[in-house]
Amino acid sequence: MNPKTTLYSPLGQTKSALDYFLVGSVVLLCIAGVVFVYTSSAVHSWQGAGGSSMTFLTNHLQRLLAGFAALTLFYHIRYQFLERIARGALIAALAALVLVLLLPKLPGTTAKRWIEVFGLSIQPAEIAKYSLIIYVAKRLSEIDESSFPVERKRKFNALLIIVALTLGLIIIEPNLSMVILIAGTVGTMLMMHGLEWRKLLLLAPIGALGVGGILLVKPYMVERIASFISGISNPMNTSYHVRQALIAIGQGGIFGLGLGQSTQKHYYLPEPYNDSIFSIVGEESGLIGALLLLSAFLVLIARGWKVALRAQDQFSYYLAAGITVALACSTVINIGVNLALLPATGQPLPFVSYGGTSIVMSLAAVGILLNIAKQQNTSTKWQGSVRTLSF
Repeated sequence: MNPKTTLYSPLGQTKSALDYFLVGSVVLLCIAGVVFVYTSSAVHSWQGAGGSSMTFLTNHLQRLLAGFAALTLFYHIRYQFLERIARGALIAALAALVLVLLLPKLPGTTAKRWIEVFGLSIQPAEIAKYSLIIYVAKRLSEIDESSFPVERKRKFNALLIIVALTLGLIIIEPNLSMVILIAGTVGTMLMMHGLEWRKLLLLAPIGALGVGGILLVKPYMVERIASFISGISNPMNTSYHVRQALIAIGQGGIFGLGLGQSTQKHYYLPEPYNDSIFSIVGEESGLIGALLLLSAFLVLIARGWKVALRAQDQFSYYLAAGITVALACSTVINIGVNLALLPATGQPLPFVSYGGTSIVMSLAAVGILLNIAKQQNTSTKWQGSVRTLSF
């Protein structure tokens, strides 16, 4: 990295214009989130906040504001700075993951996933997800620059240990959906680096042992998986949550029942403003609204992938790809659960679901993508060589 590189990108001295398609898709998703968080939470807010239907919406808007502040900050901070602080950021995230395991569970929760700081609930796993993506991008770029096969193999093995440590801490919480999301993201980054998928599968037994251990001590997770498998042959055997989600989507038909007209939000569908918000979108705006929402996600993912393909260096290539894959995986997992294609999990829908850490970190990640795109020269791109690692 050039030592003269400044921390902030000078305004008006950019190589590429702002990616309006990327920004537009995110803004549309956030607007949809505001609308459907309000329509799906008004009943819960009214009965739980002493007659106010705006409590959830107010909290959501505050978190959106914090998220766009983070987006703006990372848009103006050069992504090369993230490469310099990657190790420190990951160490801090790992420390937070350890801390969340040592502290007692927050009231009303079934897992140790949150830390309360000054009255705010923070989910360290969300922070660890992007910290690990940054760290993996840094290490893979260093491996690309290594000349000796032995040194590349040593660095690669050290990277796998760090990834396994991070996933292990998240499994213990437990947060299986986050583990799957991170494993899928990092696995994609490793294959982009040149690791053959057959060799990647050799690591699967290690993950299976960890997941199996958690299932033994967390019976409710076994029940979720069992009900999902049973529901494949007989939809009536699926979990209550998934049945209510399917009822909501089915009631919406093509054009929907209309904004605010959902019946499933009246305590039939669990967390209609959070994990189940896609079902509310389908119920109130129908197939048309659901497809429009999916279209916005597809534009976001396509533009993010384009940023990666136009990368000027190895680090930004892996970083942009990792962020894009993480957002795509979050979207697929959430929608897959609501459509009964995946077992029930607690994964929010990016930019749309009611949430704190998730929405702030997702918008910060978009800011990083925009900064990478801003520094690109559209006439050239990095032509890095990909090395296949051998074991």
